[in-house]
Amino acid sequence: MERLFSLRSLSIIGMGKNTGKTSFLNLLLKEAGRRHPEKVMAVTSIGRDGEERDLVTGTEKPRIYVLEGTLVATSEELMNKCDVTKEIIEITGIRSSLGRVVIFRALSDGFVEIAGPSRGSDLAHIEKKVKSIEKNCLFIVDGALSRMSFSSKTDGAVLCTGASISHSQQQIYEKTKHALSLLMLRETDQELPEAKGRAYLKTGEEWTEVKGDIALSIGSEISRQIKESTSAVYIKGAVTDRLIRDFLSSRDFRNLALIAGDGTQYLMSIETLEKLNVRGIRLEAENEIQVKMLMVNPFDPNGGETDLKDLMLKLRSELEIPVYSLAELKGEKRNDVF
Repeated sequence: MERLFSLRSLSIIGMGKNTGKTSFLNLLLKEAGRRHPEKVMAVTSIGRDGEERDLVTGTEKPRIYVLEGTLVATSEELMNKCDVTKEIIEITGIRSSLGRVVIFRALSDGFVEIAGPSRGSDLAHIEKKVKSIEKNCLFIVDGALSRMSFSSKTDGAVLCTGASISHSQQQIYEKTKHALSLLMLRETDQELPEAKGRAYLKTGEEWTEVKGDIALSIGSEISRQIKESTSAVYIKGAVTDRLIRDFLSSRDFRNLALIAGDGTQYLMSIETLEKLNVRGIRLEAENEIQVKMLMVNPFDPNGGETDLKDLMLKLRSELEIPVYSLAELKGEKRNDVF
């Protein structure tokens, strides 16, 4: 945990609901106040976080508790739900789903709700604004695996998994390893085109843009244009199971590189990945994500705490990154694991 405070920016990625990312964020903020009181924390979110109850399921959620001095980037509509004394620094022109994003400094401790922009370019702009206020702050982005394309732009990321994604430890293990295998894809050594389109094919040293009439047809259009001499496919945006199904319809889609922006852009199942492996498809990323830690949450809001000791031992034996359980981080041995 200590190594996270040396970063300039950090993404906290949840594999699903109730995987403990907000609890982890709270622990990180608390530990920063205890160990690094001189370090300013700055927080925002892709989506919405910090509300008392999940807006979909109605289950209770941990709220986000910030300390005095923390910088917060949230939407106009959520300002009255932040029970801290605020110094409004800037009302930006960047919009979230709940209005313009406002940057403020907390002048007291308290709970906040955060909702930031969903586009990576807007998040980068928010970070730049925050860094102009506090050059050496730790900029933290709270988000989910399905909407974390910004994570490749941060210095590091923490992936949160746990009992809420399955009742089977084997399935938790398989889904977590699958997510990590995609998140931690190596950076491609290909010289990529300056992409304005959705997809490009490489033959020899030349990249050619694939143009489809509508977004839904781009997969079949790519499949139609792939040749035996095609050495790489470069996709801007999400690479989904549906897109891959279209690619697999081409017998020439084999033994080549498939490149996306970063590991979060590969929204595919374990079964789809296995089919790609059989075809000899190499998955690569334009930007590499630096996963610094895996956090495993044994708490399931629908079923109490699950004993994940065997899962933890297995993950620790196979991964080169630190693996902690939320129970450890919250428990009496916290000083040892932090």
